[in-house]
Amino acid sequence: MLLAYAGHDATEAFEPFHQHDVIQKHLNPDSYLGPVITELTGPEVAKPQLAPGKKTPKLSSIISLSDFEYAASEKLSISSFAFLKSGAEDEYASGWNRDSWKVIRFRPRVLRPIESIDISCSILGTKFSAPFFICPAGGAKLINPKGDLCLTKAAGYHRILHWACNNAAVSQKDMANAGRPDQTLYWQIYAMTDLAITEQQVIKAVELGYKGFALTVDAIRSGKRERDLRASSFNANLDDAEEEVEVGDEEDEGFSEEPTVKRPPVWSSFNWVSATKWLRGITALPIAIKGIQCWEDAELCMQHGVNPWLSNHGGRQLDGAPSAAETLVSIRKHCPEVFEKCEVIVDGGITRGSDIVKALALGAKAVGIGRPFLYSLAFGEAGTSKAIRILKHEIETTMALLGVTSLDQLNPSYVIDAARSNYVFANSSHIDQVETSSLAYAYARSNL
Repeated sequence: MLLAYAGHDATEAFEPFHQHDVIQKHLNPDSYLGPVITELTGPEVAKPQLAPGKKTPKLSSIISLSDFEYAASEKLSISSFAFLKSGAEDEYASGWNRDSWKVIRFRPRVLRPIESIDISCSILGTKFSAPFFICPAGGAKLINPKGDLCLTKAAGYHRILHWACNNAAVSQKDMANAGRPDQTLYWQIYAMTDLAITEQQVIKAVELGYKGFALTVDAIRSGKRERDLRASSFNANLDDAEEEVEVGDEEDEGFSEEPTVKRPPVWSSFNWVSATKWLRGITALPIAIKGIQCWEDAELCMQHGVNPWLSNHGGRQLDGAPSAAETLVSIRKHCPEVFEKCEVIVDGGITRGSDIVKALALGAKAVGIGRPFLYSLAFGEAGTSKAIRILKHEIETTMALLGVTSLDQLNPSYVIDAARSNYVFANSSHIDQVETSSLAYAYARSNL
């Protein structure tokens, strides 16, 4: 990247991934060499291109969260959309995240008076208007130059939670300033190899008014996201001439199995005792551990006084990892006391208000949604605002048809019993719904 833009204006390639003050924070004045010569033009930067004959969908045509994904795919460049959409390897996990919520069935009750429905709830000590929130998810600026700020503003308007992303392209302060005076934000923690930097981030977040934290623990290495890798390298690797490679040259071709958008290396030496002791040494505010994927670790969260956040990182880390729905059912079966002593949070594959209601009925306190809100940024703050309204309406409709009027009335009796769900999960075959590696490659060739 540095060589490609050497001597040229790299602003357009730089801004989608970095906070506006990153240069001032990390370079001293001696590094400033002078203004860019505007006559020099940089290399061609990929622009979002619409397919021939297709029109950009209008916001008025959007009626579900899935519609936002389609709109984003039409508006974004191939590489930008691939980064947001990609899952690990064959994308079994990312596909199963979505499909596993559909396995769970409802048990509606009828002839119950429904006059009004209350979907407000408390998440880690703060009351919000709905039991879902905007997940910490990087890449918002790939879709919209003010993407992270749009998310914060829309969340504030609708009084839902925005759990701000550690890797956002805007600063903690900018997001805090974008919020309403009475708005509450939470902060995501990645423990960097230099823990002192992370400690300062947390301290600064507290000073800015952030009221809760989540330590992400499922990303000590980046998953192999092949859709992303193919989109970024496909054109470069398809030359008309036959490629001649000498033995050993493969290591020197510049190919990387890392995601195209990288984060700094994280601290990978924590265990349960050292991680919770470190966190409690910085803040006494509520803490969730994000990346719990089995009931045993949820039980350890309970024992260490932190809240389990069931997540497989959107299926972007370990292909074949269990969905949050599976882990939720497993906790219900093996250690239901976790629901009594902790606030269980879930994310992954949520596309409907009915999915949220299923999660709450099985014991979750709150549900995080990432990609759909990123896709909604194709329409800016108005898109995110409409996504929130869609979800609220779907939740209220689902609850009315189930025969409940408030979230505290939901319980496992409103969904298929936990034992049966566990059996269905164990015996479901969803292999035919997911592309194999070779099919994914063929799909990439035909679409790129």
